Amino acid sequence: MNHFPTLDPIPLPAPVWLLKALHDLTFSLHLASVGLLLGGLTLALVFALLGRMRESDVMTHASGMLIHRLPTVMAFVINLGIPPLLFAQVLYGRALYTSSVLIGTYWIAVILLLMGSYYGLYVAAGLAARHRTWFAPGLAALLLILTIAFIYSNNMTLMLRPQTWSAMYLHSPAGMQLNTSDPTLMPRWLFFLIGSFPATGAALMLMALRAGLSDELARFMTRTGGLVVAAGIAVQAALAQMTMGAQPDKIVATVMDDSLYRTFVFGWLATALLLAVLGIFGAMSKRANALAAIVASVVAFLNVVSTTMVRDGVRDVTLRAAGFDVWDRQVASNWSVIGLFLVLLVAALVVIAWLIGVSGKAKRVQENYV
Repeated sequence: MNHFPTLDPIPLPAPVWLLKALHDLTFSLHLASVGLLLGGLTLALVFALLGRMRESDVMTHASGMLIHRLPTVMAFVINLGIPPLLFAQVLYGRALYTSSVLIGTYWIAVILLLMGSYYGLYVAAGLAARHRTWFAPGLAALLLILTIAFIYSNNMTLMLRPQTWSAMYLHSPAGMQLNTSDPTLMPRWLFFLIGSFPATGAALMLMALRAGLSDELARFMTRTGGLVVAAGIAVQAALAQMTMGAQPDKIVATVMDDSLYRTFVFGWLATALLLAVLGIFGAMSKRANALAAIVASVVAFLNVVSTTMVRDGVRDVTLRAAGFDVWDRQVASNWSVIGLFLVLLVAALVVIAWLIGVSGKAKRVQENYV
C-alpha cells in the first residue's frame, strides 16, 4: 500500500541532483549555526552560573562575550534555515507536508517559540551588558530552543514513517500529537544536540584570539574550548552508534552499500578523530593558538557536512523502502532562472564574506561584563 499523496503533476524546475546539493549545502550551514547557538547558550549559562558561585571574573566575562553574540547567531539560524526547508518541501513535499499536518499544532507553535527565544536572547544580552544577572531569560531561551529542536526532530522522523500516518490522523485530526513512539527519535535528537559542542568549542578557541583579551581569559577560552571539542565529539560518537543502531538493519546496510554515503560515514569518523586530537591539544595549550583554532573550526564544519550527507542517505533509503523515490520525478529545467539563482547565490556569499572582512577590520569595542 502506498501511503503517500498523489504526485504533483508540475515538474521540478531544476534537476534533482542540483536541488539536493543546494539543500545539503544550506542545511549544513544552518546546522552549523544551530550548533553555535545551542552550544554557545549552554556554555554561556554554565559560565555565568559558575562565575557567580566561584566569584570568577574570567568565567563571568566569557559568559558575557558569548551571550552578546547569540542574537546575531540566531539571525543566521533563521535565515539559513529557510532555504533547506524550502528545498526539502520541493523534493519531499508529499512526505513532509503530511507529517507537518499530523503534528500541525506543534509545528505552527514553532513560530511563537522562536519569537520567544529570540526575545529572551536580546533580554539576556542587554542585562549582561549592564552587568546584571541574565540567567533566567537565558535559561528560558534555551528551553524554548530545545523545544523547537524537539518538534523539528519529530517532524523529520515522522515523514519517514508513512505506515503510522493513518492511525495518527484518526487519533488526532487536529494535530495534537508527536512522533514519540519512534525508536529513532530520542537518539537522533540527542545526537544533533550534542553535535553543537564540537563547533562551539572550536568557536571558543577562535574567540580566544581576539585582540585585547587578558592572557588569563584567552587561556581559559582556549583550554575550555578544546575540552568542549574533545568531550563533545566523544559523547556524540557514542550517540552516533545509538542512532544508527536504532535504525532497521536493512536501512543501515543499504546506506553502507552506497559508495557516496559510505564515504561520508567514514568522513564523519575521520573528522571526529581529528576533532578529538585538536580538542585535546587545545585543552593542554597554555595560550591561544591560531592554527589549532582555525583547523578545528574547518574540521568541525566538515564534520557537520558529513552528518548532513549521512542523514540525507538515511532519509532517501528509508523513503525508498516505503515507496517514495526522490529521484523518480519529472524535471523541466529552466536554466536561465537556475543560472540567475546561482549567480545571486555566489554574489550573496561574496557580500557576506566582504561584510565579515569589514567587521574584522573595524575598531574593536572594549567589552566588559564584570
